[in-house]
Amino acid sequence: MKKLLILAVALLASFPASAETGIFKLSLWDKTAIATPRNTHDITGIDFGIGSKTDTVTGVQMDLVFAQTEYELKGASFAWIINLANEVYGAQFGLLAKAENSTGAQLGFVNISNRAISGVQFGLFNQAEYVRGAQVGFVNYARTIEGLQVGILNIAENGWFPAMVLVNGRF
Repeated sequence: MKKLLILAVALLASFPASAETGIFKLSLWDKTAIATPRNTHDITGIDFGIGSKTDTVTGVQMDLVFAQTEYELKGASFAWIINLANEVYGAQFGLLAKAENSTGAQLGFVNISNRAISGVQFGLFNQAEYVRGAQVGFVNYARTIEGLQVGILNIAENGWFPAMVLVNGRF
């Protein structure tokens, strides 16, 4: 028992009093949150709540309504309705999943990558300027693709044809 107590005290003492990143955040709405440590902007761990706006997340972000990561998401982000991020390294889930750049997966009804996605978009409507990987959905759009589109309507400006039914792409 004494060894466990000494270990617990040692672990707690190893955390600085004013850490630069939070390890747990309970988001009420936007940036209103309860966090441990107090920092609500940079989370390394879990961000959980109703609606969340965070600068960076390394870990898991789970929100009921919306999740927004201003700079970088490394891990997974889940939101029932809107999921927004700048840079994604991992997975993004939501009715609307939108990112500037994404490396990994976007899964939702509507998936938008304003610049590039390296990985997969899976949903009813998928859109990206540059795709390196796959788009799977009813309607898929890519300005430039290095990979495959599978769906009812597939539009790739540099694809085998500009618009195809069922499959399109370029390797």
